[in-house]
Amino acid sequence: MRKFLVLAVAALAISACSEKGADADGDGKISDAEAKAEMSDGGSMAMKPGEWEVKISFNKIDAPGIPAELQGKMKEQMGKGMTQKSCLTQEQVDKPGGDFFGAPAEANCTFQELKRNGDSMKVAMTCKPAGNMTIKSKMDGKFAAETYTMNIDQSTEGTPMGAVKMTGKIEGKRVGDCPA
Repeated sequence: MRKFLVLAVAALAISACSEKGADADGDGKISDAEAKAEMSDGGSMAMKPGEWEVKISFNKIDAPGIPAELQGKMKEQMGKGMTQKSCLTQEQVDKPGGDFFGAPAEANCTFQELKRNGDSMKVAMTCKPAGNMTIKSKMDGKFAAETYTMNIDQSTEGTPMGAVKMTGKIEGKRVGDCPA
C-alpha cells in the first residue's frame, strides 16, 4: 500500500488546466480512457524529471478496532511518516497517462473524481487490493516543478483490525537526478 500511495501522489503534479474533471461522459465513473485524457490534456507535467523523495505522514488516525496501546504506537509511527524515493522519467513528464497514478494492476483502483486546475489537483479513488479490503482515498493539493504538498483523507475497510480512517499529508521534493 505504501508503494501505491507514493506513486499515486507523484501523479498529482500535473499542472495543465482542466475544470470539468475527467468524467467526460457524465456517467459517474472515470474510465481508463477518460483518466488518460484528463492527465494528458494540456501537455507535460510541472514536475521536473529526476529522483523524488516523498514523505507520507498521518496526523489523525481513527481505528476503534485496535487496542489503545497498539493504537498509540501506530499513531506515533504514522505521525513520524514514511519516506520513499522514486524516479520520475522524462517520458512520464512528456506524456502523462491514467496509468501514471502508479497503482499496480493488483491494487484494482477506480477513480470517482480526477480534476486539475492550474497548479491544483483533486482526486477521489477506491482501491480493492486484496480479499475484502477496500481503500477510499481523497487527495487535494498544490505542486510546482520541484515540490508538492497534498492533503489526504483515507478510509480502509476489510482489514483484520476493522475500519481505519486516517488524515494526513504527502510532501514531495526533487532531490536530484535518477541513479544510473
